[in-house]
Amino acid sequence: MRTTLIFISLFIASGSLSAQQTFASDDPNYKPLVVAGEAALKSMKYDSCMHYYKEAFKIKQTSYLSTLRNAACAYSADDKDYLAEQLKISFDLSWGGSKSIYDNYPEFEYLKDTEFDKIINKMYLEYAEEAGVDLALMEEFDNIRFEDQRYRQEMGAVEKEYGWESPQMDSLWVLQNEADSINTKRICELIDEKGYPGRSLVGDSHASTAFLVIQHADLEIQEKYLPIITKAADDGEVSWSSVALLLDRINIRNGRPQVYGSQVSTHPETGEYFFSEIAEPYKVDSIRATVGLGPLQSYADNWEFTWDPERNKELVEEVKAIKAKEEAEKEKEDK
Repeated sequence: MRTTLIFISLFIASGSLSAQQTFASDDPNYKPLVVAGEAALKSMKYDSCMHYYKEAFKIKQTSYLSTLRNAACAYSADDKDYLAEQLKISFDLSWGGSKSIYDNYPEFEYLKDTEFDKIINKMYLEYAEEAGVDLALMEEFDNIRFEDQRYRQEMGAVEKEYGWESPQMDSLWVLQNEADSINTKRICELIDEKGYPGRSLVGDSHASTAFLVIQHADLEIQEKYLPIITKAADDGEVSWSSVALLLDRINIRNGRPQVYGSQVSTHPETGEYFFSEIAEPYKVDSIRATVGLGPLQSYADNWEFTWDPERNKELVEEVKAIKAKEEAEKEKEDK
């Protein structure tokens, strides 16, 4: 089934978590420092990178993303002691999340097949074994996540070049729907057998994998497993942001306004991006913050449009009118 493309912080391969999550500190000095540290890493100014992160971490160090970036700079600057220190902090904060970021973020690509790569993989296995997770299931989830995102990652570029209703998009959806069907069947079996497979079973890096598959399933399945995923969030097995995204998807499919603004639509005539109807648009950033999601404009930046509540409302009403007209014409033709 075709659905509006959404971007979830953990699965933007070319982006930054900051697009969807708040920064680790509200201190006004913190954000410029970590942004400068990231920029220095990407421009191979490794000493400067470490300087910026060290200053930022004097304020707060709870971001394993920033810590892992700092560790990469330490490795490239041949500061072995500082490297070991920062990797330990990163993995202590989230061993699964650190590994997932290392595997998927482009700024770490230059470190593949290096000693840094060997250290990361060794630490990952050590932390996983210590946590008592199911290593075989984690490996299976690697494949499930890959298949879930395999063709979706191509859709943005294909849509821009050929259009949403193009044969090229049709071909991608045929392949993706087949993968989704296989993934959904397996995840439903696992949940029915073991309960939600979250952090304690598959670690931080795969805590949201089962959610992601359910998020892309049919409405009936989404509604069936929403209470289970909600309880998993209550129990700390998956993040509350996952519940928020699933709830929005269910609301939109049932013709109700979304709560958190995670669902993006396009105008059928102009192609303009906008957020599907939001229940409380003037409070949405505060509501998003309660589940760890960043400001809505940061999310809109992924599609390069401006979040304007009034303009968004106009677009929602325009699309409703277009759909109502289409339905009336179809009903007239059927008589």
